[in-house]
Amino acid sequence: MQGKTMIYFNPKSGAGKSQRIADQVEIILKNRGLSVYQLKTNTKDEALKKIGIEAPKVDRIICIGGDGTINVLVTALLRSKVIVPIGIIPTGTVNNFAHKWNLSDNVEDAIKTVLRGRQQAIDIGECNGQAIISSLVFGSLADISNEVRQKEKQKYGFAAYGYNAIKQIGKNHSHQTLLFNQTFSMRVKVWVCLMTTSNYIGGRKYLEETEDGLHLTMLNNMKINKLLNLGYFALTGNLRRSTTLTTFDIKEITVRNIGEEMLETRIDGDKGPKLPVKIKWLPKKVQLYVN
Repeated sequence: MQGKTMIYFNPKSGAGKSQRIADQVEIILKNRGLSVYQLKTNTKDEALKKIGIEAPKVDRIICIGGDGTINVLVTALLRSKVIVPIGIIPTGTVNNFAHKWNLSDNVEDAIKTVLRGRQQAIDIGECNGQAIISSLVFGSLADISNEVRQKEKQKYGFAAYGYNAIKQIGKNHSHQTLLFNQTFSMRVKVWVCLMTTSNYIGGRKYLEETEDGLHLTMLNNMKINKLLNLGYFALTGNLRRSTTLTTFDIKEITVRNIGEEMLETRIDGDKGPKLPVKIKWLPKKVQLYVN
């Protein structure tokens, strides 16, 4: 393996863990005679700008972080229209993307995957110019991430989201929403709408099989008899095992809020654009180092 390698990460994440891993990776690669350097950024805007500048100059990028950090990298590549193979060292709390592609969080194993050089073109989603590498969610449940502190996630994992989801019951309401594309139009009261690129969410497998497209699962027209569905999702993540939820797979969809209330999406765990949004399925869009 030849060429230049860039290591991308946020030095503020993981209480300095990412910086230590980046230093370790740099040493390993330099010992193999590779040209390597680190790109560290503290804000999303800074990262999008710098990655867009640096990506055309390198032969591969190693990303250290969770779904949010990977999202920033893929979004930068998407906007700059540059295809550079990426390797992942997952350091997030739930790591949906890493679970989907069976990527190890062991540094040495992750580097072996990159050095082996086996690549796969993978599918992602796009929302108003931002990548979706794992999930997009909007509605009352989308605010749960704001309620969960980093220490809670590290200590309790997915259960922290479940606890805060249950606390939300009775506090929020559904939102009048219009979902449509060229073939259908659906006006619904959405309590929570989840779109995923894979069969993992919250670090857990919630679909046995996946089709070619984004997987939409929606809890709409919230009633008392649906509270158990929310609790079941909160504790297990298995949305589609419910018989009262709306589920289907899509390639393209536009979502608009009906009314003056501003609804915000969350993409891969972080704040996303406010409605209206246009969401698309992008097949074979990213080159990923896989086992």
